[in-house]
Amino acid sequence: MEKEDRIYNLILEVQQPGAATPASRAIEQHVDQFLRKYDCQPNHTVAETIFPAAEYVRGGLDAVLAYPTTVYPFIQPVPANRWGTYALRITERKCSDGSTFRPLEALIDKLRRQLAQKAPKRAVYELDLMSEPLDLKLYEADVDRNNALGGQCLSHLSFKLGPNRELYLTAIYRYQWFVQKALGNLLGLARLQDCVAREVGISVGPLVCHATLAILEDEKVQKGTWDRAALEKLIGRCEQSLAVAKTEAVAA
Repeated sequence: MEKEDRIYNLILEVQQPGAATPASRAIEQHVDQFLRKYDCQPNHTVAETIFPAAEYVRGGLDAVLAYPTTVYPFIQPVPANRWGTYALRITERKCSDGSTFRPLEALIDKLRRQLAQKAPKRAVYELDLMSEPLDLKLYEADVDRNNALGGQCLSHLSFKLGPNRELYLTAIYRYQWFVQKALGNLLGLARLQDCVAREVGISVGPLVCHATLAILEDEKVQKGTWDRAALEKLIGRCEQSLAVAKTEAVAA
């Protein structure tokens, strides 16, 4: 792995995370074809591990909150990665007294209470995957502290109210594989953000993804599958789709 294949503190901002265009759909298709060719999870599968959008479409928030019993038990775990899914961690958490609560539900309820006030607090909505009942926590010290690789990479989800009461979301990754995961991660985060905004009746603001260490690809995976030439071809196809979309927009 060459040094330029990794970068510290890479921050991406998506101004309209819920928007879909012909170009964005074409790029998703290109990336999906590439991932399937090399026997990797497609974008939708990666996205569903963050937020079960299929359940939300079928049955709303109740179906999402039922994920621990209706979906997760039927997911085949990867032998070296039995920590669960992000969707599981935001829908069910165990307290130190043995009881359980629903972090996503608690977050939505907290937002609703604040929005009912004339001057709601803007920065008190966290899903940080650790322990606090009103946080969306993804990292659990008792489970994850010994993981080097193969554990959870998404560590914290921070929701904020914007100046016009739009919903901002910032996701912090301790480690992110860009080829295999980045696009699926963004789709899953955008769907989660859209769900929360819909449930409390506000619009969606920007989505920010902060990878404290971004890696083009895991070295072992890269050696066993694609090479840099294959990645350059993928990038070329995506750039071509963007160019076509710009040309069509100018013509219109």
